[in-house]
Amino acid sequence: MKNYPYYDVPRYETFLQMMNVAKKYGDKPAFVWYDRQQEQHTLTYTQLCKQVDGLKEQLLAMGLGGCHLAIVSENSLEWIVAFLGTVMAGGIAVCVDIEQSDDTIRQLICQADSDIVVASPTFHAICAPLLADGKIKKLISTATGPRAEGYESLDDLVAQGCALPPTPPVPKTKDDVAAIVFTSGTTSKAKPVMLSQLNIQHSATSTITMTDHGYKYFSALPFYHSYGLSCTIVNTIVKGGTLTLNSDLRTMMRDIKLAQPDSAVAVPLMCEALYNMLWMVLEKQGKADEMRAVLKRYRTFSRFGLHIGQKKLIAAKNAILGPIHVLISGGAHLDLELWQNLNAFGIGVYQGYGITECSPMIATNRNKACRLGSVGLLVPLCELKTVDGEIWIKGPNIMKGYYKDPESTAEVMDGDWFKTGDLGYVDKDGFIFITGRIKNLIVLKNGKKISPEKIEELIGHIPMVKDVMVYGAASGTSTDDVKPAASIYPDPQQTQGMSSYEILEHLQTEINKINATLPVYQQVQMINIREKEFNKTASKKIKRYDL
Repeated sequence: MKNYPYYDVPRYETFLQMMNVAKKYGDKPAFVWYDRQQEQHTLTYTQLCKQVDGLKEQLLAMGLGGCHLAIVSENSLEWIVAFLGTVMAGGIAVCVDIEQSDDTIRQLICQADSDIVVASPTFHAICAPLLADGKIKKLISTATGPRAEGYESLDDLVAQGCALPPTPPVPKTKDDVAAIVFTSGTTSKAKPVMLSQLNIQHSATSTITMTDHGYKYFSALPFYHSYGLSCTIVNTIVKGGTLTLNSDLRTMMRDIKLAQPDSAVAVPLMCEALYNMLWMVLEKQGKADEMRAVLKRYRTFSRFGLHIGQKKLIAAKNAILGPIHVLISGGAHLDLELWQNLNAFGIGVYQGYGITECSPMIATNRNKACRLGSVGLLVPLCELKTVDGEIWIKGPNIMKGYYKDPESTAEVMDGDWFKTGDLGYVDKDGFIFITGRIKNLIVLKNGKKISPEKIEELIGHIPMVKDVMVYGAASGTSTDDVKPAASIYPDPQQTQGMSSYEILEHLQTEINKINATLPVYQQVQMINIREKEFNKTASKKIKRYDL
């Protein structure tokens, strides 16, 4: 079934084309969000287009049409308006990772030559020194109430622009840069990636072309990440859907229940949180033991193509979570058992594969073509090849390069081919499998290579382990004299009341069992217990260089 037709959705090459069509959606809800009192707020497509046009007109009137505008804010409607208004005015939106340190946030703003910063109140104090030092021209606040001196109001700018007579569209081609998005920085410092109008449009359309999400979406992904930008904001507008905004796992369950979405775009951590919340409610209802028995029976008979008990599992899911039946997962590896259990409850999980430099979509599983353990099939109009085991990609999703860094760009490009740095293969049916990262490989003195991801997955199944990173620990005087080691952050709930020695002893026993299944050179020879969680990227991947 891998060759069944793509879903029929419109394709655009520029944001102007997309927004012109978006106006036709009229009073249909574009974005929905909930306040602390659980009251729903809605912005229609007509209202969205009016606000975007207002900001565009005011930026042009101020002579800032082609500016670099940095957005330093949590997920919000204001983030979306700032992004779209900037791009429609012919500028470049700089998507700043707000989970970085104060100094790094300022450094990212300056690295991208930002003229203006739009900041939420949380980040006013961080961004204010840039205005005082003359490094930016304007500081705009998303706050609707009183603001500090020196700040302009995004609402005021939009209102002023709405009062101006409309001006002709700013001519932009599909190859013009629309955004600078920073890499997640798992193995090195974040790099500024230039994504064109077509890059983002192609990536956004690819997900809904290959996988049917329905029309009501939910997402808690950060918008400053290319995954959150392309696969939630832009593809919602392309399809004329409705997106529920959320940026807090603490309110995720509440908002899913209130919004009743068809689907959610997530990272594996969010899939896991959703699954755990489902069982938490079942425990409170006193139905957990019964449902575990039903799940076990279903998993047993499903191997033979029988779906005994699934209706009961789906009914339980519907009562707790509502109609959500699709999860698009990307950003990191998804545990196979979690994948299978969510499917048992009637939630189809479609693992995808993306990299910031690819806008980010490279591949995804499909509704009727899904292979467990794979990251899916290549998106339309793209090509893939492997060179010495490394995956290379060519197509309309490939970045324009790293901003003002031709040397780094040259390192990852070979003509039109982008070197992903990922190791993997394609099976006979076209499904892509990722086996590791080149930079993560542990190279032993005897020349043997170890992919740590495989061992991390095995260790991660130990109930006591919350997070793990496998690496090469120095064991001699030369740099290539290393041995496999595991840095483990134990689950605080699982280890409550245990001493450090007891934790280590338990982990060593479990890892000895794992070692018995591995070749001698792959066996973990050292365990390091962490007291603090690992530093992670926006997609919840461990920053390996920050061990």
